[in-house]
Amino acid sequence: MQFYRALLVVLAFTLSCAPFVHAQKSPEPIPGVHIPNGDIPWAVDVFDGKQQIVPIHHTTIELNNHTGANVAGSLAGSFFYKPKVTTEVNGTHAGVSLHTDKPVFYVHVMDDPGRDSSDVLAYWAIVRATIKKDRRVLAQIKFTQLTGKAKRSDSQVDVNIEKLADGWLKITPTNSLTPGEYALQPVPKGQNTFSTVIFDFAIDPKAPNAPDALSAPSS
Repeated sequence: MQFYRALLVVLAFTLSCAPFVHAQKSPEPIPGVHIPNGDIPWAVDVFDGKQQIVPIHHTTIELNNHTGANVAGSLAGSFFYKPKVTTEVNGTHAGVSLHTDKPVFYVHVMDDPGRDSSDVLAYWAIVRATIKKDRRVLAQIKFTQLTGKAKRSDSQVDVNIEKLADGWLKITPTNSLTPGEYALQPVPKGQNTFSTVIFDFAIDPKAPNAPDALSAPSS
């Protein structure tokens, strides 16, 4: 009986400490501020001279088959014509704007389905979007008419990726990001595949601050 009572005490203590242990495992990108959850990526931003962390929310992308242009190209009868498919997002501006040109991103990938753990450092990328009319184009896939093979030509930004504890990645652009529209996204290995969900953001020094940004408490 005493053994079972001791076991219950240990279990109660463990469960009571579980939130604290979990909180300790999340990164602390700026002094005094831990990332509250790993459901979405977070970026270290600077607004009004003060560091803060900003959640980067997800956006569903659409596939544009360019039916008219591809049909016209195929009718031309050239074996070298390359039908194209683009991944696009509605709207010309992301819902989240960062102000610094040197943001640092934190992504939790431990629970990503279908991820090859041996290739985790090559799994995420920052891609610059191209504005076309009322949409943002993120990636273009061209299929060779003769072989049917595809080549993806997205505008990836050079980054350094650091693997942290407990499934976290720290992603830092190698060079400063110029103002414009971007996306943080997983990049599948296959050349004819693409991400269905991306995390879009803009670099805009003049944008208002994000309402859900977190900064260190004033001392």
